[in-house]
Amino acid sequence: MLASKPLAGYKVIDFSAVYAGPISTRMLLDCGADVIKIEPPGMGDLTRGVAGISPVFAHFNAGKKSVAIDLKQTRGIELARELIRGADIVVENFRPGIMERFGLDYKTLSIEQPELVYCSISGFGQSGPWVNRAAFAPIVHAASGFDSVFARAQGDKADIAKAGGNRQSTDGKPRPPNWEIMVADILTGAYAFGSIQSALLGRIKNGRGEHIDVSMMDAMMTLIPAQLQAAQNTTNVPIGCFYPIHTSDGYIMVTGITDKNLQSLSKVLNRPDLLQDPRFVFGPRTDNHHLLALEIEKWSANHTTAECEEILNGAGVPCATYPELEDMFSHPQVVERGSFKTVHNDVLGEFLIQNMPVKFSETGNEAAAWVAGLGEHSEEILSAELGLQPEEIERLFAEKIVC
Repeated sequence: MLASKPLAGYKVIDFSAVYAGPISTRMLLDCGADVIKIEPPGMGDLTRGVAGISPVFAHFNAGKKSVAIDLKQTRGIELARELIRGADIVVENFRPGIMERFGLDYKTLSIEQPELVYCSISGFGQSGPWVNRAAFAPIVHAASGFDSVFARAQGDKADIAKAGGNRQSTDGKPRPPNWEIMVADILTGAYAFGSIQSALLGRIKNGRGEHIDVSMMDAMMTLIPAQLQAAQNTTNVPIGCFYPIHTSDGYIMVTGITDKNLQSLSKVLNRPDLLQDPRFVFGPRTDNHHLLALEIEKWSANHTTAECEEILNGAGVPCATYPELEDMFSHPQVVERGSFKTVHNDVLGEFLIQNMPVKFSETGNEAAAWVAGLGEHSEEILSAELGLQPEEIERLFAEKIVC
């Protein structure tokens, strides 16, 4: 394994908070970049919570150095600017226009640093009639059309789709889903992570950085490509919809997509008639997964979930159970891949955070095992990075410009 990680030597100034920006910069750090997180004095990143540190904050920020700077003060802005001068990458997820107000926007910074790669993450992008709207992930889930697609999938077709209860509203339309999974944040963070590296490659080729405008709404629409095509076509666009299938003691998911899958499934079920059923031949099968699920249930209802999973996967039929989240930490596949990293913290103790979902063959990219307190590295960074003398640093603390 090589000693140097792929992004070693690159420096990131991270102004982002909550989920989308922080996950992108944590992945940059896991790949070797040096990340300095700029936080507001007092509360810091919202995910720190009332205790000043939390496992969720650790998940998104493990290994980052924390500097608490008050950007509402002129000297605070100057300090941030001086830190950026030594950096390759800036990531921010303020509402559009805020960084410009500070004089820390790409247009201003690139005059002096044309090689700077600057990534702005926002709900709806840096232009357009919604540019100033506030956006968290659930807002973007709704605004992007994703929730409408998701709700329709829960309420469509056959009794099997209604097993989870009545989701119909008074006007007969499917009730939009509740959300505690921040899909838009994580997905947008992944796009930011990839686009930053593309810009770095572009900088190697042409010597210039650029401004990356990442929209959460655009990111969410990438999850519904078939539905977007169907919405603008008069001809039928196949859209697969798959349903949880009852077993004697729970549920399984089965995806009989290909002809080979169906052949294997028909053998397990002892149902050769399925291969000639016009509803399940290639083409119509996509629109009739709900009916195929009902046929599978005639068999699966007489077997346990574990039995179904073993039999179907053994026969080459794609099948999975629905494990409880608590079971994932000891899941044999997860353990084998080293999917989690143990974090050590004096306040929180030991707990697990997820590593990146990719592995490099020649370099490590595990998450860091520690998480910084708010402003933990302020003095170190001001001294080592900016060369400030102890008396000046002491004055900055006294004036609450840093903490």
